[in-house]
Amino acid sequence: MKRKHNDDLWLCLHFPQLPVEIFTRGKTEKPVVVTVKQRITHMNSIAMTLGMQVGSSMDTAYVLCSNIVCFEKDHDKELLALNFLAQWAYQFTPNVALKSPASLLLDIKSSLNLFGGIENIKTQLQKGLLHLGYSAVLGVHHTPLAAHISAKMALPDVAPLHDTPIEILDVEPRILESLQKMGMRSLHDTLALPYSGLTRRFGVFFADYLQRLQGEKPDPQKFISEQPSFLSEITFLSDVTNVESLVFPIRRLLQEFCEFLMARQLKVSTFSFTLSHRSHKPRSFSIHLAEPESDAAMFLLLTQLHLEKINDVEEIDSIRLSARQFLSTIALSGDLFHGTRFQQKDGRMTSLADAENSARLTNILNARLGQDACFGLSLANDHRPEKAWKPVQQGSLELGDAEDNHRPLFLLPQPRALSSHNGKPEFSGDLLLLQGPERIDCGWWDTPIARDYYVARNPAGALYWIFQERPRKPSQALSQELPQKEQPWFLHGVFS
Repeated sequence: MKRKHNDDLWLCLHFPQLPVEIFTRGKTEKPVVVTVKQRITHMNSIAMTLGMQVGSSMDTAYVLCSNIVCFEKDHDKELLALNFLAQWAYQFTPNVALKSPASLLLDIKSSLNLFGGIENIKTQLQKGLLHLGYSAVLGVHHTPLAAHISAKMALPDVAPLHDTPIEILDVEPRILESLQKMGMRSLHDTLALPYSGLTRRFGVFFADYLQRLQGEKPDPQKFISEQPSFLSEITFLSDVTNVESLVFPIRRLLQEFCEFLMARQLKVSTFSFTLSHRSHKPRSFSIHLAEPESDAAMFLLLTQLHLEKINDVEEIDSIRLSARQFLSTIALSGDLFHGTRFQQKDGRMTSLADAENSARLTNILNARLGQDACFGLSLANDHRPEKAWKPVQQGSLELGDAEDNHRPLFLLPQPRALSSHNGKPEFSGDLLLLQGPERIDCGWWDTPIARDYYVARNPAGALYWIFQERPRKPSQALSQELPQKEQPWFLHGVFS
Protein backbone atom coordinates (compact mmCIF):
# COMPACT_ATOMS: atom_id res chain seq x y z
CA MET A 1 0.00 0.00 0.00
CA LYS A 2 1.04 3.58 -0.58
CA ARG A 3 1.42 5.44 2.66
CA LYS A 4 2.11 9.15 2.86
CA HIS A 5 0.21 10.20 5.99
CA ASN A 6 1.05 7.34 8.32
CA ASP A 7 3.61 8.98 10.60
CA ASP A 8 1.03 9.45 13.35
CA LEU A 9 -0.01 6.85 15.87
CA TRP A 10 -3.68 6.52 16.77
CA LEU A 11 -5.34 4.54 19.51
CA CYS A 12 -9.03 3.66 19.31
CA LEU A 13 -11.17 2.85 22.33
CA HIS A 14 -14.12 0.80 21.14
CA PHE A 15 -16.97 0.18 23.61
CA PRO A 16 -19.05 -2.70 22.25
CA GLN A 17 -21.02 -2.97 25.51
CA LEU A 18 -21.68 0.76 25.90
CA PRO A 19 -25.51 0.44 25.51
CA VAL A 20 -25.52 -1.90 28.55
CA GLU A 21 -22.74 -0.35 30.61
CA ILE A 22 -24.38 3.08 30.74
CA PHE A 23 -26.97 1.38 32.96
CA THR A 24 -24.83 -1.11 34.88
CA ARG A 25 -21.43 0.60 35.04
CA GLY A 26 -19.99 -2.93 35.37
CA LYS A 27 -21.17 -3.45 38.96
CA THR A 28 -24.18 -5.78 39.03
CA GLU A 29 -24.96 -9.43 39.55
CA LYS A 30 -28.31 -9.29 37.76
CA PRO A 31 -28.97 -10.16 34.11
CA VAL A 32 -29.44 -6.92 32.17
CA VAL A 33 -30.55 -6.55 28.55
CA VAL A 34 -31.07 -3.59 26.22
CA THR A 35 -33.89 -3.76 23.74
CA VAL A 36 -35.20 -2.03 20.64
CA LYS A 37 -38.89 -2.67 19.98
CA GLN A 38 -38.92 -5.51 22.52
CA ARG A 39 -36.01 -7.26 20.80
CA ILE A 40 -32.71 -7.77 22.60
CA THR A 41 -29.79 -5.92 21.02
CA HIS A 42 -27.22 -6.00 23.85
CA MET A 43 -26.81 -7.88 27.13
CA ASN A 44 -24.33 -8.24 29.95
CA SER A 45 -22.30 -11.39 30.56
CA ILE A 46 -24.70 -12.71 33.20
CA ALA A 47 -27.61 -12.61 30.77
CA MET A 48 -25.46 -14.30 28.16
CA THR A 49 -24.65 -17.21 30.49
CA LEU A 50 -28.40 -17.76 30.96
CA GLY A 51 -28.75 -18.50 27.24
CA MET A 52 -30.19 -15.21 26.02
CA GLN A 53 -29.35 -14.20 22.48
CA VAL A 54 -29.34 -11.02 20.43
CA GLY A 55 -32.59 -10.78 18.50
CA SER A 56 -34.64 -12.73 21.03
CA SER A 57 -37.92 -11.29 22.24
CA MET A 58 -38.50 -10.25 25.82
CA ASP A 59 -41.08 -13.02 26.17
CA THR A 60 -38.32 -15.54 25.57
CA ALA A 61 -36.02 -13.71 27.96
CA TYR A 62 -38.58 -13.81 30.78
CA VAL A 63 -39.00 -17.54 30.25
CA LEU A 64 -35.25 -18.00 30.79
CA CYS A 65 -35.09 -15.64 33.79
CA SER A 66 -37.95 -14.01 35.63
CA ASN A 67 -35.91 -11.29 37.37
CA ILE A 68 -34.18 -9.96 34.27
CA VAL A 69 -33.70 -6.17 34.11
CA CYS A 70 -34.63 -4.56 30.81
CA PHE A 71 -33.78 -1.09 29.49
CA GLU A 72 -34.80 0.54 26.24
CA LYS A 73 -31.81 1.60 24.14
CA ASP A 74 -31.00 5.24 24.94
CA HIS A 75 -28.92 6.95 22.25
CA ASP A 76 -28.80 10.27 24.14
CA LYS A 77 -27.44 8.66 27.27
CA GLU A 78 -24.85 6.77 25.22
CA LEU A 79 -23.64 10.02 23.68
CA LEU A 80 -23.41 11.65 27.13
CA ALA A 81 -21.37 8.70 28.39
CA LEU A 82 -19.10 8.88 25.34
CA ASN A 83 -18.51 12.58 25.99
CA PHE A 84 -17.74 11.82 29.65
CA LEU A 85 -15.20 9.18 28.60
CA ALA A 86 -13.66 11.62 26.10
CA GLN A 87 -13.18 14.19 28.86
CA TRP A 88 -11.63 11.50 31.03
CA ALA A 89 -9.26 10.43 28.22
CA TYR A 90 -8.08 14.03 27.83
CA GLN A 91 -5.53 13.32 30.59
CA PHE A 92 -3.62 11.10 28.13
CA THR A 93 -3.68 13.42 25.11
CA PRO A 94 -5.41 16.67 24.18
CA ASN A 95 -6.29 15.19 20.77
CA VAL A 96 -9.41 13.15 21.53
CA ALA A 97 -12.16 12.70 18.94
CA LEU A 98 -15.56 11.01 19.17
CA LYS A 99 -16.28 8.22 16.71
CA SER A 100 -19.98 7.53 17.03
CA PRO A 101 -21.72 5.48 18.09
CA ALA A 102 -19.34 3.80 20.54
CA SER A 103 -15.67 4.68 19.96
CA LEU A 104 -13.03 7.27 20.80
CA LEU A 105 -9.94 8.13 18.77
CA LEU A 106 -6.79 9.30 20.55
CA ASP A 107 -3.73 10.76 18.83
CA ILE A 108 -1.04 9.39 21.15
CA LYS A 109 2.15 10.01 19.19
CA SER A 110 3.11 13.05 21.29
CA SER A 111 2.27 11.22 24.55
CA LEU A 112 4.54 8.19 24.15
CA ASN A 113 7.54 9.68 25.93
CA LEU A 114 5.44 11.15 28.72
CA PHE A 115 3.80 7.82 29.60
CA GLY A 116 6.74 5.59 28.81
CA GLY A 117 5.50 3.89 25.66
CA ILE A 118 2.35 2.51 24.14
CA GLU A 119 2.04 -0.43 26.53
CA ASN A 120 1.96 1.83 29.58
CA ILE A 121 -0.72 3.99 27.97
CA LYS A 122 -2.84 0.94 27.17
CA THR A 123 -2.43 -0.44 30.68
CA GLN A 124 -3.48 2.83 32.33
CA LEU A 125 -6.42 3.19 29.97
CA GLN A 126 -7.69 -0.31 30.68
CA LYS A 127 -7.25 0.08 34.43
CA GLY A 128 -8.96 3.48 34.51
CA LEU A 129 -11.90 2.33 32.38
CA LEU A 130 -12.40 -0.74 34.53
CA HIS A 131 -12.53 1.50 37.59
CA LEU A 132 -15.20 3.63 35.90
CA GLY A 133 -17.26 0.56 35.04
CA TYR A 134 -16.64 0.46 31.30
CA SER A 135 -14.91 -2.14 29.12
CA ALA A 136 -13.14 -1.25 25.89
CA VAL A 137 -11.29 -2.98 23.09
CA LEU A 138 -8.12 -1.10 22.14
CA GLY A 139 -6.75 -0.81 18.63
CA VAL A 140 -3.54 0.93 17.55
CA HIS A 141 -2.62 1.93 14.01
CA HIS A 142 -1.19 4.73 11.90
CA THR A 143 -4.50 6.25 10.75
CA PRO A 144 -7.75 6.90 12.63
CA LEU A 145 -9.81 4.60 10.42
CA ALA A 146 -7.26 1.81 10.63
CA ALA A 147 -7.17 2.12 14.42
CA HIS A 148 -10.96 1.93 14.50
CA ILE A 149 -10.98 -1.27 12.46
CA SER A 150 -8.20 -2.74 14.59
CA ALA A 151 -10.25 -2.11 17.73
CA LYS A 152 -13.45 -3.56 16.29
CA MET A 153 -11.55 -6.72 15.28
CA ALA A 154 -9.31 -6.79 18.39
CA LEU A 155 -6.16 -6.96 16.24
CA PRO A 156 -2.59 -6.59 17.54
CA ASP A 157 -0.95 -3.19 17.37
CA VAL A 158 -0.35 -1.95 13.80
CA ALA A 159 -1.41 -5.32 12.37
CA PRO A 160 -1.98 -5.61 8.58
CA LEU A 161 -5.58 -5.11 7.54
CA HIS A 162 -5.59 -7.04 4.29
CA ASP A 163 -7.77 -9.81 5.67
CA THR A 164 -10.35 -7.46 7.16
CA PRO A 165 -13.87 -8.56 6.12
CA ILE A 166 -15.64 -5.90 4.13
CA GLU A 167 -18.52 -6.02 6.64
CA ILE A 168 -16.24 -4.22 9.11
CA LEU A 169 -15.75 -1.23 6.80
CA ASP A 170 -17.63 1.90 7.87
CA VAL A 171 -19.46 2.46 4.57
CA GLU A 172 -23.06 2.47 3.38
CA PRO A 173 -24.93 -0.87 3.36
CA ARG A 174 -25.66 -0.61 -0.36
CA ILE A 175 -21.92 -0.43 -1.11
CA LEU A 176 -21.25 -3.50 1.03
CA GLU A 177 -24.03 -5.37 -0.72
CA SER A 178 -22.65 -4.46 -4.15
CA LEU A 179 -19.13 -5.51 -3.17
CA GLN A 180 -20.41 -8.87 -1.95
CA LYS A 181 -22.25 -9.40 -5.22
CA MET A 182 -18.97 -8.67 -7.02
CA GLY A 183 -17.28 -11.42 -5.00
CA MET A 184 -15.32 -9.08 -2.73
CA ARG A 185 -14.80 -10.68 0.69
CA SER A 186 -11.90 -8.78 2.23
CA LEU A 187 -10.21 -5.40 2.18
CA HIS A 188 -7.43 -6.90 0.09
CA ASP A 189 -9.93 -7.87 -2.62
CA THR A 190 -11.37 -4.37 -2.65
CA LEU A 191 -8.01 -2.60 -2.82
CA ALA A 192 -7.05 -4.75 -5.79
CA LEU A 193 -9.63 -2.85 -7.85
CA PRO A 194 -8.56 0.43 -9.49
CA TYR A 195 -9.72 3.62 -7.79
CA SER A 196 -11.12 4.95 -11.04
CA GLY A 197 -13.49 1.99 -11.31
CA LEU A 198 -14.50 2.22 -7.65
CA THR A 199 -15.20 5.94 -8.05
CA ARG A 200 -17.41 5.39 -11.12
CA ARG A 201 -19.34 2.58 -9.47
CA PHE A 202 -19.64 3.76 -5.86
CA GLY A 203 -18.84 7.45 -5.92
CA VAL A 204 -15.92 9.58 -4.80
CA PHE A 205 -16.66 9.19 -1.09
CA PHE A 206 -15.91 5.46 -1.05
CA ALA A 207 -12.60 5.91 -2.84
CA ASP A 208 -11.74 8.75 -0.46
CA TYR A 209 -12.56 6.47 2.51
CA LEU A 210 -10.13 3.81 1.27
CA GLN A 211 -7.38 6.37 0.71
CA ARG A 212 -7.82 7.81 4.23
CA LEU A 213 -7.84 4.30 5.64
CA GLN A 214 -4.45 3.57 4.06
CA GLY A 215 -2.94 6.94 4.85
CA GLU A 216 -2.77 8.09 1.25
CA LYS A 217 -4.88 11.12 2.17
CA PRO A 218 -4.98 13.13 5.39
CA ASP A 219 -7.89 12.38 7.71
CA PRO A 220 -8.43 15.44 9.96
CA GLN A 221 -10.48 14.82 13.11
CA LYS A 222 -12.67 17.13 15.16
CA PHE A 223 -11.19 17.02 18.65
CA ILE A 224 -13.13 17.76 21.80
CA SER A 225 -12.93 21.24 23.27
CA GLU A 226 -10.12 22.05 25.65
CA GLN A 227 -12.74 23.52 28.00
CA PRO A 228 -13.35 20.89 30.69
CA SER A 229 -16.78 19.58 31.56
CA PHE A 230 -17.93 16.75 33.78
CA LEU A 231 -21.13 14.71 33.70
CA SER A 232 -21.38 11.25 35.22
CA GLU A 233 -24.53 9.27 35.94
CA ILE A 234 -25.41 6.12 37.84
CA THR A 235 -28.63 4.26 37.00
CA PHE A 236 -30.23 2.03 39.60
CA LEU A 237 -31.54 -1.38 38.54
CA SER A 238 -34.40 -0.96 41.04
CA ASP A 239 -36.03 2.22 42.33
CA VAL A 240 -34.57 3.88 45.42
CA THR A 241 -37.14 5.24 47.88
CA ASN A 242 -34.83 6.31 50.71
CA VAL A 243 -32.64 9.35 50.10
CA GLU A 244 -30.17 8.16 52.72
CA SER A 245 -29.42 5.14 50.50
CA LEU A 246 -27.84 7.49 47.95
CA VAL A 247 -24.70 8.02 50.02
CA PHE A 248 -22.80 5.10 48.45
CA PRO A 249 -23.48 6.03 44.77
CA ILE A 250 -22.82 9.68 45.61
CA ARG A 251 -19.49 8.72 47.14
CA ARG A 252 -18.62 6.86 43.94
CA LEU A 253 -19.58 9.83 41.73
CA LEU A 254 -17.58 12.22 43.89
CA GLN A 255 -14.56 9.93 43.75
CA GLU A 256 -14.75 9.93 39.95
CA PHE A 257 -15.17 13.69 40.03
CA CYS A 258 -12.13 14.29 42.23
CA GLU A 259 -9.99 11.92 40.15
CA PHE A 260 -11.04 13.93 37.09
CA LEU A 261 -10.09 17.18 38.85
CA MET A 262 -6.72 15.78 39.90
CA ALA A 263 -5.93 14.45 36.43
CA ARG A 264 -6.81 17.79 34.81
CA GLN A 265 -5.28 19.86 37.67
CA LEU A 266 -8.52 21.70 38.31
CA LYS A 267 -10.64 22.90 41.19
CA VAL A 268 -14.34 23.67 41.32
CA SER A 269 -16.47 26.13 43.26
CA THR A 270 -19.90 24.72 42.37
CA PHE A 271 -21.36 21.46 41.10
CA SER A 272 -24.85 19.98 40.86
CA PHE A 273 -26.69 16.74 41.51
CA THR A 274 -29.85 15.67 39.67
CA LEU A 275 -32.15 13.01 41.11
CA SER A 276 -34.35 11.54 38.38
CA HIS A 277 -37.16 9.07 37.96
CA ARG A 278 -38.94 8.08 34.78
CA SER A 279 -42.34 8.96 36.32
CA HIS A 280 -41.45 12.19 38.13
CA LYS A 281 -39.93 15.56 37.46
CA PRO A 282 -36.15 15.66 38.11
CA ARG A 283 -35.01 17.18 41.39
CA SER A 284 -31.74 19.11 41.34
CA PHE A 285 -29.61 20.78 43.98
CA SER A 286 -26.26 22.53 43.80
CA ILE A 287 -23.27 22.62 46.11
CA HIS A 288 -21.58 26.03 46.40
CA LEU A 289 -18.15 26.38 47.94
CA ALA A 290 -16.59 29.41 49.59
CA GLU A 291 -13.28 28.70 47.84
CA PRO A 292 -12.45 26.41 44.88
CA GLU A 293 -11.83 22.88 46.16
CA SER A 294 -11.01 19.37 45.00
CA ASP A 295 -11.50 17.55 48.31
CA ALA A 296 -13.77 14.49 48.09
CA ALA A 297 -14.37 14.39 51.86
CA MET A 298 -15.58 18.00 51.90
CA PHE A 299 -17.78 17.39 48.84
CA LEU A 300 -19.38 14.35 50.49
CA LEU A 301 -20.03 16.18 53.78
CA LEU A 302 -21.74 19.10 52.04
CA THR A 303 -23.79 16.76 49.84
CA GLN A 304 -25.01 14.83 52.87
CA LEU A 305 -26.07 18.07 54.54
CA HIS A 306 -28.11 18.95 51.45
CA LEU A 307 -29.66 15.48 51.30
CA GLU A 308 -30.93 15.90 54.86
CA LYS A 309 -33.13 18.77 53.66
CA ILE A 310 -34.72 16.80 50.78
CA ASN A 311 -38.06 15.31 51.75
CA ASP A 312 -40.10 15.70 48.57
CA VAL A 313 -38.59 12.88 46.49
CA GLU A 314 -40.53 9.61 46.46
CA GLU A 315 -38.61 7.47 43.95
CA ILE A 316 -35.23 7.70 42.25
CA ASP A 317 -33.90 5.58 39.41
CA SER A 318 -30.78 7.56 38.50
CA ILE A 319 -28.45 10.18 39.96
CA ARG A 320 -26.26 12.53 37.96
CA LEU A 321 -23.31 14.72 38.94
CA SER A 322 -22.37 17.59 36.65
CA ALA A 323 -20.00 20.56 36.67
CA ARG A 324 -19.30 23.18 34.03
CA GLN A 325 -17.16 25.86 35.65
CA PHE A 326 -13.62 25.06 36.69
CA LEU A 327 -10.52 26.90 37.88
CA SER A 328 -6.93 25.86 37.39
CA THR A 329 -5.18 24.54 40.47
CA ILE A 330 -2.57 26.91 41.87
CA ALA A 331 0.06 24.81 43.59
CA LEU A 332 0.96 26.12 47.03
CA SER A 333 4.28 25.06 48.48
CA GLY A 334 4.00 23.70 51.99
CA ASP A 335 5.89 25.23 54.88
CA LEU A 336 8.26 23.48 57.24
CA PHE A 337 6.24 24.63 60.24
CA HIS A 338 2.74 23.61 59.19
CA GLY A 339 0.11 25.73 60.89
CA THR A 340 2.55 28.48 61.86
CA ARG A 341 1.18 31.98 61.43
CA PHE A 342 3.21 34.27 59.19
CA GLN A 343 3.00 38.02 58.71
CA GLN A 344 2.01 39.00 55.18
CA LYS A 345 3.15 42.11 53.32
CA ASP A 346 -0.02 43.94 54.35
CA GLY A 347 0.64 43.16 58.02
CA ARG A 348 -1.97 40.41 58.39
CA MET A 349 -1.06 37.27 60.34
CA THR A 350 -2.25 34.23 58.40
CA SER A 351 -1.57 30.54 57.97
CA LEU A 352 -2.68 27.94 55.46
CA ALA A 353 -4.50 26.04 58.21
CA ASP A 354 -6.49 29.17 59.13
CA ALA A 355 -7.61 29.62 55.53
CA GLU A 356 -8.66 25.96 55.23
CA ASN A 357 -10.61 26.06 58.49
CA SER A 358 -12.33 29.30 57.50
CA ALA A 359 -13.40 27.90 54.12
CA ARG A 360 -14.61 24.67 55.75
CA LEU A 361 -16.73 26.55 58.28
CA THR A 362 -18.27 28.75 55.58
CA ASN A 363 -19.08 25.72 53.42
CA ILE A 364 -20.83 23.94 56.29
CA LEU A 365 -22.84 27.04 57.23
CA ASN A 366 -23.91 27.52 53.63
CA ALA A 367 -25.01 23.90 53.38
CA ARG A 368 -27.00 24.02 56.60
CA LEU A 369 -28.48 27.53 56.44
CA GLY A 370 -28.66 28.20 52.71
CA GLN A 371 -26.50 29.92 50.15
CA ASP A 372 -27.65 33.42 51.13
CA ALA A 373 -27.03 32.93 54.84
CA CYS A 374 -23.28 33.54 54.62
CA PHE A 375 -21.77 36.39 52.66
CA GLY A 376 -18.84 38.73 52.67
CA LEU A 377 -18.79 42.50 53.05
CA SER A 378 -17.26 44.88 50.58
CA LEU A 379 -16.94 48.64 50.24
CA ALA A 380 -19.57 50.40 48.15
CA ASN A 381 -19.06 53.61 46.22
CA ASP A 382 -21.13 55.79 48.57
CA HIS A 383 -20.14 58.24 51.33
CA ARG A 384 -23.25 57.67 53.43
CA PRO A 385 -22.38 55.26 56.26
CA GLU A 386 -25.60 53.25 55.84
CA LYS A 387 -24.80 52.64 52.17
CA ALA A 388 -20.99 52.50 52.27
CA TRP A 389 -20.95 48.68 52.28
CA LYS A 390 -22.63 45.89 50.37
CA PRO A 391 -22.93 42.11 50.73
CA VAL A 392 -21.00 40.03 48.20
CA GLN A 393 -20.62 36.33 47.56
CA GLN A 394 -17.80 34.57 49.35
CA GLY A 395 -14.64 34.41 47.29
CA SER A 396 -15.55 37.41 45.11
CA LEU A 397 -14.81 40.35 47.40
CA GLU A 398 -14.51 43.74 45.68
CA LEU A 399 -12.51 45.66 48.24
CA GLY A 400 -11.81 48.80 46.26
CA ASP A 401 -9.79 51.67 47.74
CA ALA A 402 -10.55 52.40 51.38
CA GLU A 403 -10.44 56.01 52.50
CA ASP A 404 -7.97 57.01 55.21
CA ASN A 405 -10.49 57.93 57.90
CA HIS A 406 -11.79 56.49 61.12
CA ARG A 407 -15.00 54.51 60.77
CA PRO A 408 -16.34 52.00 63.30
CA LEU A 409 -17.09 48.44 62.24
CA PHE A 410 -20.30 48.43 64.29
CA LEU A 411 -23.13 50.74 63.18
CA LEU A 412 -26.46 50.99 64.91
CA PRO A 413 -29.46 49.96 62.78
CA GLN A 414 -30.88 53.43 63.39
CA PRO A 415 -29.02 56.45 64.85
CA ARG A 416 -29.83 56.92 68.54
CA ALA A 417 -30.61 60.40 69.88
CA LEU A 418 -28.30 61.59 72.66
CA SER A 419 -28.97 63.93 75.50
CA SER A 420 -26.90 67.11 75.73
CA HIS A 421 -25.96 69.69 78.33
CA ASN A 422 -24.95 73.18 77.26
CA GLY A 423 -24.63 71.89 73.69
CA LYS A 424 -22.27 69.05 74.68
CA PRO A 425 -23.36 65.46 74.02
CA GLU A 426 -23.74 62.99 76.86
CA PHE A 427 -23.73 59.21 76.92
CA SER A 428 -22.81 57.51 80.19
CA GLY A 429 -21.24 60.81 81.09
CA ASP A 430 -19.94 63.78 79.14
CA LEU A 431 -18.48 62.91 75.75
CA LEU A 432 -15.10 64.38 74.84
CA LEU A 433 -14.77 65.18 71.13
CA LEU A 434 -11.46 63.77 69.92
CA GLN A 435 -11.69 64.19 66.16
CA GLY A 436 -13.96 65.94 63.70
CA PRO A 437 -15.98 67.26 62.21
CA GLU A 438 -16.14 65.03 59.12
CA ARG A 439 -18.91 66.50 57.02
CA ILE A 440 -20.99 64.12 54.87
CA ASP A 441 -23.46 65.89 52.62
CA CYS A 442 -24.73 63.74 49.72
CA GLY A 443 -27.51 61.45 48.53
CA TRP A 444 -29.68 64.10 46.90
CA TRP A 445 -30.81 61.48 44.35
CA ASP A 446 -32.56 59.16 46.84
CA THR A 447 -31.94 59.62 50.61
CA PRO A 448 -30.18 62.93 51.28
CA ILE A 449 -28.18 63.44 54.46
CA ALA A 450 -26.19 66.39 55.85
CA ARG A 451 -24.20 65.54 58.96
CA ASP A 452 -21.07 66.45 60.88
CA TYR A 453 -19.43 63.35 62.35
CA TYR A 454 -17.11 63.25 65.38
CA VAL A 455 -15.08 60.66 67.25
CA ALA A 456 -15.95 60.96 70.94
CA ARG A 457 -14.88 59.29 74.19
CA ASN A 458 -16.84 58.84 77.40
CA PRO A 459 -15.30 58.83 80.92
CA ALA A 460 -14.96 55.02 80.83
CA GLY A 461 -12.76 55.26 77.71
CA ALA A 462 -15.27 53.88 75.18
CA LEU A 463 -15.05 55.42 71.71
CA TYR A 464 -18.19 56.40 69.80
CA TRP A 465 -19.04 57.80 66.39
CA ILE A 466 -21.57 60.63 66.78
CA PHE A 467 -22.99 63.30 64.52
CA GLN A 468 -25.08 66.46 64.34
CA GLU A 469 -27.67 67.03 61.65
CA ARG A 470 -27.03 69.98 59.31
CA PRO A 471 -29.74 71.91 57.45
CA ARG A 472 -29.58 71.26 53.70
CA LYS A 473 -31.45 74.14 52.05
CA PRO A 474 -29.68 77.55 52.06
CA SER A 475 -32.93 79.39 52.71
CA GLN A 476 -33.62 77.12 55.67
CA ALA A 477 -30.10 77.64 56.92
CA LEU A 478 -30.47 81.40 56.83
CA SER A 479 -33.93 81.68 58.32
CA GLN A 480 -34.49 78.67 60.53
CA GLU A 481 -31.05 77.35 61.57
CA LEU A 482 -30.78 76.92 65.31
CA PRO A 483 -27.64 77.71 67.23
CA GLN A 484 -25.15 74.89 67.14
CA LYS A 485 -25.64 74.11 70.82
CA GLU A 486 -29.32 73.38 70.12
CA GLN A 487 -28.67 70.99 67.21
CA PRO A 488 -29.45 67.41 68.36
CA TRP A 489 -26.72 64.84 68.69
CA PHE A 490 -26.97 61.22 67.54
CA LEU A 491 -24.97 58.08 68.23
CA HIS A 492 -24.31 56.11 65.01
CA GLY A 493 -21.42 53.72 65.67
CA VAL A 494 -19.21 52.13 68.30
CA PHE A 495 -15.49 51.52 67.93
CA SER A 496 -14.15 48.16 69.09
